[in-house]
Amino acid sequence: MKKTKKNNSSISKAIKLFAVSMGVTAVTMLTSSGFIDYQTSYSINDVKEASLFNQDSYSAAAQANASENSIDGKTYVIPLGTSFGIKLFTDGVIVTSLTEIQSGENLNCPAQDAGIKSGDYILSVNGESVANNAGLAQLIGQSEGNPIQLKVRRGEDVFEATVTPVFSEGAFKTGMWIRDSAAGIGTLTFYNPDSGVFAGLGHGICDMDTNGIMELSHGEPAAIELSGIVKGEINKPGQLKGYFSSDESLGELLSNNETGVYGTFFAPPQGELMEVAAKEEVKTGDVEIIASIDGNGPKRYQAVIKKILSSEKRTKNLVIEVTDPALLSLTGGIVQGMSGCPIIQNGKIIGAVTHVFTEDPKTGYGIFADTMVQESVVFSMSK
Repeated sequence: MKKTKKNNSSISKAIKLFAVSMGVTAVTMLTSSGFIDYQTSYSINDVKEASLFNQDSYSAAAQANASENSIDGKTYVIPLGTSFGIKLFTDGVIVTSLTEIQSGENLNCPAQDAGIKSGDYILSVNGESVANNAGLAQLIGQSEGNPIQLKVRRGEDVFEATVTPVFSEGAFKTGMWIRDSAAGIGTLTFYNPDSGVFAGLGHGICDMDTNGIMELSHGEPAAIELSGIVKGEINKPGQLKGYFSSDESLGELLSNNETGVYGTFFAPPQGELMEVAAKEEVKTGDVEIIASIDGNGPKRYQAVIKKILSSEKRTKNLVIEVTDPALLSLTGGIVQGMSGCPIIQNGKIIGAVTHVFTEDPKTGYGIFADTMVQESVVFSMSK
């Protein structure tokens, strides 16, 4: 895939200033989990996979490419721990919720009557592609109340639905609340200089209303400036605050799925290579996490792996607890915006921080680095 800059300056300016906050912004780069007894947490369901990309199997070509990115059968990447911004634009527009419309004496929801559900993606109207919220609103307005044919994607299924807009409060409406983009802060996990792919977050970017992973049309990593910290407390997850410091794109997103975000940089980061540990090498005990919580860049902080969960799952493989006094005093532990922080053990990168337990902000989940590396190999094939 040719690396070309996306021209989204108007959208960039509209979302230039932001703070990552659970349930407030369109994207949360570090999700929160209600505290559970991690001794018995094996029944927790994984976040569903994004259907736009094939993540279930690896082709022979991908496996061959993986061997090229290794030394003596071992894979090496550059661990990062750098905070970065993300701008993501959906493939179609996502229906976040439905509401009834008052039209004269009638109260109904035309979209719901046509079988539309929250979480559906609207791809086109009367055969005309829908790229954003404004485009959909314009096409609905042009209907003048006549039935319109919507092309809808629900999971892997694509179907058509006939909706008849109603006139209310000066405009034609269908009763759909929609979203076409998201923005927020996360942490870069690693960069593979051989494949040219970066990985971050360790979990997918989900729509805050539907909780489904947002299906990527295009997106970009962006430069940010951190401007503050909201310290985490019991039942009040903390957060990193920041803003986009430039309208210039840093690269291109290739994927948003349950294991993280993946993409390329126009100017790749530099750093020392570190071996990626195989899943079976990861042990309970002392580790370090690399995090950026202020303008001074990545630093290492002490933590401990409390529990290793099923290696068969793609996410939520580790239970990690922050023990570093300096980090605890500043953040209270794990805060939103730290998802993707690399986890280091015995000189190897073993995983990334992904979640925080709301009843114990010192503790959260992590994902195996090996899983993210395998994903990055697949997406390097599409460049």
